[in-house]
Amino acid sequence: MSNLPVKMLLKEIDNLSREEKIQLIHYLTRQIEKQYPKTESKNLVELFQNSPLFGVDIDLERQGELDNRQLEL
Repeated sequence: MSNLPVKMLLKEIDNLSREEKIQLIHYLTRQIEKQYPKTESKNLVELFQNSPLFGVDIDLERQGELDNRQLEL
């Protein structure tokens, strides 16, 4: 990757070649992996507690069928 700082590359993203964009993605991915190392969860509860979505209010209610069919679950 070039010697330009990442912030400068992000500002100039439209001017980057395809190869430079791929290199930037790989570089940023490595930085994220260093910042947030993967942890092995011992069980499902621990997995969800360590999830980035922990505490986010997500509506998991199933919406009705598009064609109004009756389904038995």
